Order: sequence, then C-alpha cells, then structure tokens
Amino acid sequence: MSGRLYSMTGLGEAAGAVSPRLSARVRVWSVNSRGLEINLRFLPRGDYPELELACRREVSTRVSRGRVSLVLELKRTDWQQALRFNWEVAKALAQQLQAKPAELELAPLHFGELLVVPGFVEASDEVLTPEEQEGVLGLVGEALEALAAARAREAELLLPSLQRELAVVEGFAEFLAREGEGLRQALYRRLLERVSSLRSEGVDELRLAQEAALLAERSDVAEEQSRLLAHVAHFRGLL
Repeated sequence: MSGRLYSMTGLGEAAGAVSPRLSARVRVWSVNSRGLEINLRFLPRGDYPELELACRREVSTRVSRGRVSLVLELKRTDWQQALRFNWEVAKALAQQLQAKPAELELAPLHFGELLVVPGFVEASDEVLTPEEQEGVLGLVGEALEALAAARAREAELLLPSLQRELAVVEGFAEFLAREGEGLRQALYRRLLERVSSLRSEGVDELRLAQEAALLAERSDVAEEQSRLLAHVAHFRGLL
C-alpha cells in the first residue's frame, strides 16, 4: 500500500457463492494500531486451520498497519443433503416409552419433540473443498480491496486538514529561525533582572552574568528547529 495515503479506519465487504452448496460473506474493518493486529472470526464456529492461515496471509500482504477484524460467514444451501434423521434414536425412545409403567399417562410423542432429542438430528461436518477454499479467499481479497478503497477515500478527506496543520508547524519553525537570536537576548535580559536581587547579598556580578549567558545559550533551539523542518518536509513527501 506504499505510494498512497491511507487512513487507519475503513470497512469492506464481499459476498457470493463459492460452490453449488455453499455461499460466503466476508466483512472486514480496521482501526488504529501501532502495528498489524489481525482478528479472525468464522461463523458458524468451526476448525479451519488452513483457511485461517491463508486469510491471515492475505490480510498481511495487503495491510501493513492497524487492528484488522475479519468475519467470515459460511452458509450452506444443501441442507437436504447436509442433514439426516437418526431413526434408531427415535426407535429407542419409542421402546422406552412403551415400557413405561401403566399408571403413568403421557401425551403422544410428536415429531417436533424429536427434533430436540440429542442425536436425532445429525449434520455432516463442514469440510471445505480446495475449490471452495479458493472461492472464499477470493471474497476475502475483494473485501480487502474494498477496505483499502474506503481507507483511501477517508485519507483524501483528511488531507486538507493535515496540510493546514503542517503549515502551522512549518510557520512556527520559521518563526523560531527568524526570531531565535532576539528571543535568546530577551531571555538573557530577563534572567539578569531575576537575579539582580542577589546582588545585595554580595554575589559576584560577573558570575551572575556568566550563569545568565549559559542559561540563555542552552535555550538555543536552532538544532530542534532544523529537525522540525526536516520532519515537515518528510511528512509533505508522504502526502
């Protein structure tokens, strides 16, 4: 992302089908951070070590700084093939109900009640094929491109404000360069005035003048002023 100014905050999204049985939605956003911090979240929760590693690699190649959060939501479209009913569980439950004591009266068992019986509804494990994983990474890339575009747009809006602030800093540095000697002389005179009360105590006036001159010399900010102008020039180059 070098060669262009980017804000630290932004949002990007992408969605689409990655196979006949699976669709995905990617949402990624970033906020300010000193380094690069990547937070991933998969919905529904699952174990996708290869996909997680690939997503982190994709983010780190496109974003150099910031706290980046990425949420990947997977949705199946083939629930008829993904779900099955374990009728053996239902048979075992029916047998237990038939063996109930005669004095115990129970309402008939309905199918809806079977759905909450542990083990009756079985779902196949969510394993992504290489083609599906490639499709998901494509959507991750699209979302990251949208994030970069959002960060660039925000940076363009901030650019005039940054330029105004730089002009203020640059003007202050130029003021120091122009008025530095006069400021040092004024400080020297002020120091002499402040220590004049010590003369009545027998303090050597030559020593007082030397100390005042030393303090005034220490107030010389020419080096700092030059460094400040160098920082401003470097910052302008980044813009």
